Amino acid sequence: MNEERYAKISNWFRGNEKRMKILNILYKGLPIVTMIEYAAVVIFEIFQGKSKLEEIIRVIIVPLITFGICTVARKVVNEKRPYEAMNITPLIKKDKKGQSFPSRHVLSATIIAMASMYVNVPLGVIMMLISVAIAVVRPVAGVHYIRDVIGGLVIGIVCGIMGFYVF
Repeated sequence: MNEERYAKISNWFRGNEKRMKILNILYKGLPIVTMIEYAAVVIFEIFQGKSKLEEIIRVIIVPLITFGICTVARKVVNEKRPYEAMNITPLIKKDKKGQSFPSRHVLSATIIAMASMYVNVPLGVIMMLISVAIAVVRPVAGVHYIRDVIGGLVIGIVCGIMGFYVF
């Protein structure tokens, strides 16, 4: 996304208080929904009594390892954020410098969706749709490039396939 295209998008949101409110709710709310859903999945797995210990550990460890890998990768790659590299003011105020690739919010939501899918396919599909929604909101807000969120989606899916279905 270039400065001109972002200006058009941001002006569309800034031109309407309701649109800005919806963007803020999605930006802040979707990650919270994801965290709550993940906690519920882990608690359900622990207390339902049917799950094997290996499944419970997998639902906890695979996202934890993926999150850790993402955190290290972001520090190593240390890509600038759109508001650092371009002359833009993000729709959502953010002061963080660098560490833009991959989007940790998107990657985390995606690996949580994969964990959910491992436990319950329909729930996993719903969570994957939420991951995609987070992936749309973050570039619109001006805090990530499209490549950052696509990277988060792809890495989350690959780590999920590897962690839940291959190993």
